[in-house]
Amino acid sequence: MSVYPPRRQRLHSRASRARRRSDWNLLIRASSLAIALTITFILILSAMPRSPEATAKVTQTAPTLHWTAVPHANSTDSKKNTGQIALEVTGDLPGGETSTEVPQSASGETSVVPGTWPGRGTGKVYLYRVEIENGLPLKGETAAKSIHAILNDPRGWGGKQGEMSFTRTDGQADFRIVIASPSLTDRLCAPLTTKGVSNCRNGDNVVLNAHRWIGGAGMWFQKGKTMTDYRIYEVSHETGHWLGHGHLFCPQPGNLAPVMQQQSSDGGDNLGCIPNGWANP
Repeated sequence: MSVYPPRRQRLHSRASRARRRSDWNLLIRASSLAIALTITFILILSAMPRSPEATAKVTQTAPTLHWTAVPHANSTDSKKNTGQIALEVTGDLPGGETSTEVPQSASGETSVVPGTWPGRGTGKVYLYRVEIENGLPLKGETAAKSIHAILNDPRGWGGKQGEMSFTRTDGQADFRIVIASPSLTDRLCAPLTTKGVSNCRNGDNVVLNAHRWIGGAGMWFQKGKTMTDYRIYEVSHETGHWLGHGHLFCPQPGNLAPVMQQQSSDGGDNLGCIPNGWANP
């Protein structure tokens, strides 16, 4: 007696198994196709260029090695004093010094003076930030207020018609103004030669030697000028270099010196010209 099922039943069983294998193969192929399409879609998205807005966000959040965004030790929150920020120079300009003794070297690291101060908002608007080397006898916010008034004064680079203006920020900026010890000044200005005394503009760095910011230059006092007059000159002159202006010479003895004339001598007669720190006096 045979134990095998009838032939028709065996054929039906084989057909069922074949259909199940076929269905399983189709499922595997469909899944593989879906995975492949998903991977392709992701690769296409990652290769697409970002929009300008997305690119800007990445740029704004990218870390920078050029500054430390922390409040200066001797500064207060400038946002509380926005309404008191002058846009022109009237009277004496305080430098923020707490001592006239300038160390040859300080910490070697700078801190950004916090806060955002608008300029006149006319013409081409440049963003700048102020940094003070840690360890200098300076109140950063006081120095920053004086710098802001110089940059935005109508007698400065903005001119009477407001061809340009300067907004101070504590973030990304077009250029930075650094008040540094003589040693750090030499490092920031290299390969320019400052010999621990002079100021400079090097790339996007306007470097003011604390020796000059606090003590000035002898020639100015010999000519009857004040510390305020010299501070106007050093900020305007070095910013002028950043704006692309080169050195000029005294046009005629007895005239006002052009702001781009070198006028930081501790002696001499300024080539016969009257010391001047304004681009548009």
